[in-house]
Amino acid sequence: MEELSKYKMGEFWNKLLSAVAMAIVVAVTPGAIISPFITGLAKHSAFWETILNASNLSMYIVPVAAGVLAAGEFGFNRIEKASVALASLVGSGAVAFDKGSWVLVGMGDLINTILVIAVAIVAVFLTRDFVGSFSIIIEPILCGTIVGSLGLWSYTYVHMISTGVGSVLNAITKLQPILMCTLIAMAFAVIIATPLSTVGLAYAIGISGIAGGAASVGVTSCFMIVAIATFKANGKGVSLAMFWGGVKMMLANFVEHPRMFIPIAIVGAITGFIDSFLNIQNGSAEAGFGQPVGPIDSFQYMSGNTGTNIIILLLIYYILPILISLVVYLVIRKFPKLYNSNDWKVDIDK
Repeated sequence: MEELSKYKMGEFWNKLLSAVAMAIVVAVTPGAIISPFITGLAKHSAFWETILNASNLSMYIVPVAAGVLAAGEFGFNRIEKASVALASLVGSGAVAFDKGSWVLVGMGDLINTILVIAVAIVAVFLTRDFVGSFSIIIEPILCGTIVGSLGLWSYTYVHMISTGVGSVLNAITKLQPILMCTLIAMAFAVIIATPLSTVGLAYAIGISGIAGGAASVGVTSCFMIVAIATFKANGKGVSLAMFWGGVKMMLANFVEHPRMFIPIAIVGAITGFIDSFLNIQNGSAEAGFGQPVGPIDSFQYMSGNTGTNIIILLLIYYILPILISLVVYLVIRKFPKLYNSNDWKVDIDK
């Protein structure tokens, strides 16, 4: 109990959410990047079909990976890590019993998975001083059976809420694409620059289609403005890292200087507004990534001339965000209260 009490509530959830976000990124990346390029080949070749299946199968590991990584954040031993992973898999909803067989049905409900992992971690902390050498027996039962059962009971209701939120956002975006694409892109541009995971958020609420495309474009716009804004203070290396998604390196800067979110929000909103006219789409598992995963996934939802589609993707994911970021950067640097180059200095030794 004393070990658990040393973690503040914010620190506890930050460790848990960071672990889950990493699990999603690792599990989704093979399918998101490899699958679009070999889907056509897989229809005519057993070799490429095997590669495709292996890439897509990776996503099903999310609940287990999330449980192991989250337990690792709290210094759990091997038995405790495996036990938390058991609870996560059982309570995630990723596996369903159908016609006498257990069937993988997806990554499960991320919000329910997070709640189950949290309960399992607390349960381990509360009991570890009492189980002693019986931990190999008690902890798997405690987490896998008891906590896992709680997850199975809560899954229906939590999944109903989380998918409901995503369905509402997707429906409103179809009815009001200009407004919603602008707001969603702006929101995700800002969120990626916080400790929260855009990948986890997008998947948790099931944001997809046009709304998913806006989210992905918004995340990408953050990469571009931060890459440009950091160039003067840090040089090419840091700027290139930001271009490829390393914006969370600057979390300390964003916390200390909240005004840095202003150009990020502006670029996100403008890019999202333009995106609403192009009908860019993404799946929920890829919506929170930004480039390069975003445009690869978006290409699958596009019809018509391949060359034209590639040009559209280059425009909305690279050319326009860079141009908009340059304009916003040049304008905002004229206002000292809104911009200071020292705000964007990255201390890589921290």
